[in-house]
Amino acid sequence: MIVNNILLEFSLNGEQNSYSVRGSDTCQSIIDPISIEIPSTYLGKPVTSIGDKAFSYCKSLTSIVIPHSVTSIGDGAFYYCRSLTAIVIPDSVTSIGEYAFYNCTSLRYIDIPNSLTSIGLQAFDDCESLQSIVIPHGVTSIGFWAFHNCLSLTIFAEASFDQQFGWNWGWNSSNRPVMWDYRG
Repeated sequence: MIVNNILLEFSLNGEQNSYSVRGSDTCQSIIDPISIEIPSTYLGKPVTSIGDKAFSYCKSLTSIVIPHSVTSIGDGAFYYCRSLTAIVIPDSVTSIGEYAFYNCTSLRYIDIPNSLTSIGLQAFDDCESLQSIVIPHGVTSIGFWAFHNCLSLTIFAEASFDQQFGWNWGWNSSNRPVMWDYRG
């Protein structure tokens, strides 16, 4: 399927009633998209996940629209998308995979939904321009080095303390400031 002149590939998820999406070598080819809008359905079935390495190395990508049908963002989905500046994740998403936004050096803003329960290993590693992030109370798992080298980051956590739920001891390895019991 071609959306915004970008070839997207869809594959049936394990239960065969929904799809996962990824770029078809989009960013490794001549086409390096500036924006991507993922459709909420494909062939009459919902698109529920963004696949592993789906848009990795899309160095010109500045924005992406994720539909409310998506519940998970795969490992390395936006790995090395160095021009991505902001992303709003819909309330339907419950997990962000390992290295999902690794080395998105221009990423300044991300809106984490209350539905989120897990943030993978090094999910935001090297997002050196990321200014702030609110970690909802429902996040029960944060992987090692999740915010490593996020040199401009202030973390607002709705939880009372970091290991309350099983967050990895090295989740804040760069020792960024954390505002506990945040009630926004």
